Amino acid sequence: MTTHRHVTDGPGFVWVVAYPKSGSTWLRLALWSLRHQGAAPDFQVLDQGWMTMASNRSIFDRSLGLDSAALTDDEISMLRPAAFARQVALAPQPQLRRTHEAWTLTPDGRPVFPHEHTRGIIYLVRDPRDLAISNAYHWRIDVDAAITMMAKADAALDAGGATLYTQLRQPLGPWADHVESWTTARDIPCMVLRYEDMLADPHDAFGRAAAFLNWPADAATVEGAVRGTRFGRLQAAEDETGFANAVASDRRFFGRGRAQVWRHDLSPSQVAWIEARHGDVMARFGYL
Repeated sequence: MTTHRHVTDGPGFVWVVAYPKSGSTWLRLALWSLRHQGAAPDFQVLDQGWMTMASNRSIFDRSLGLDSAALTDDEISMLRPAAFARQVALAPQPQLRRTHEAWTLTPDGRPVFPHEHTRGIIYLVRDPRDLAISNAYHWRIDVDAAITMMAKADAALDAGGATLYTQLRQPLGPWADHVESWTTARDIPCMVLRYEDMLADPHDAFGRAAAFLNWPADAATVEGAVRGTRFGRLQAAEDETGFANAVASDRRFFGRGRAQVWRHDLSPSQVAWIEARHGDVMARFGYL
């Protein structure tokens, strides 16, 4: 899909963004491989801090020297731009951070993800009809509930309840609004990758991602990233060692790695429901 310029050197963040279950863990592993001359990644690279979440609570707390457990969600939102500014000051080159969040404003109208500290955006988009199926499985809810969740204005991850999550609250909003919030971008280098194109031609997709990030990546490096992140290999590794992000030990995180599953798994009324709410954005990215 669309690439706008490329990331340039200097302090700041490259936000790697995806609505949940759009393939961001796959992309995260592939980017690690591209950065390491095509070496095959294992899950430990994720635990060791490769592309940590922008909403990581402990990083936020350390950046500002406070305890977010004592703050409201609105107070945390107000402080997040300052936390990102502190983190930028620690590194002279772009830092990759991943997020599931929509691009939002603080209660007083400032971008949570500051323009001045953003070097670029990679947005990974996936057909919402397939997303509904994948998220229903991941969230342990039925498909109708997942479809409803993907249309809710106040949808968020790690929100509410008595548990103090390791991540800060992450606003999602409706799927279509989430996509638009990042990809109708301000004057920031932005690359959109379709999950379906990564499946169809991962060599091209990974090569374009490396070029956008201004990383050297010859054919052997790209081939190594493709080979090291094939779904069969990731599934075998998960079966052998488990995967920390799996929702439960009896549920595989890395699924079928296929597109257009919705044609068999959704009812006509479910398809119509999704297309009625998200159709304009779906058409923009070639899903209608």
